[in-house]
Amino acid sequence: MKEEHKFVKPYIKYVSIAAVLIVGLLIWSSWSSGLYEKYAISRQMSVAERGNDSEVNISKGAKYFNSQKYHEAKRVLQSEYRLNPQNLFLAYYFAITLVETGKEYEARTIFMSLYKGESAFKYDAAYYVALSFLKEDNKPATIEWLKKVPEGTANASKAKELIAELQ
Repeated sequence: MKEEHKFVKPYIKYVSIAAVLIVGLLIWSSWSSGLYEKYAISRQMSVAERGNDSEVNISKGAKYFNSQKYHEAKRVLQSEYRLNPQNLFLAYYFAITLVETGKEYEARTIFMSLYKGESAFKYDAAYYVALSFLKEDNKPATIEWLKKVPEGTANASKAKELIAELQ
């Protein structure tokens, strides 16, 4: 009987430690995901359908995007992006679908290209690079990219607020 007691005591200790770690991980994971959801932008993609095949497909992708069916949107927008990578509007929303579908690295390559250029999406792209790092729980890179969003731009206040939450 005493031999059983020696085995059970360490066993309970290890199970308790594992349970605490699992609960902590779940709380941390939902906190990080919650921050992404709280600070994400561009949940609506508006396009005007004009009639050519490319615009019809982009419009179809926008409908999926606006319904938060990101995997379907990604499939449609990806094929259009491959045909027309210089379309900055398309590049921006395609990159967002990549973030939403867990392809953060691929999204960053597009967002960084937008950031380096002179598009209207320059600082939104920097903000989304930060959010892509946030999804990967990379706080230093998230903060670094949030600091690239200048005062007076659309997401400056969100960037500042998120930096404060992360520090």
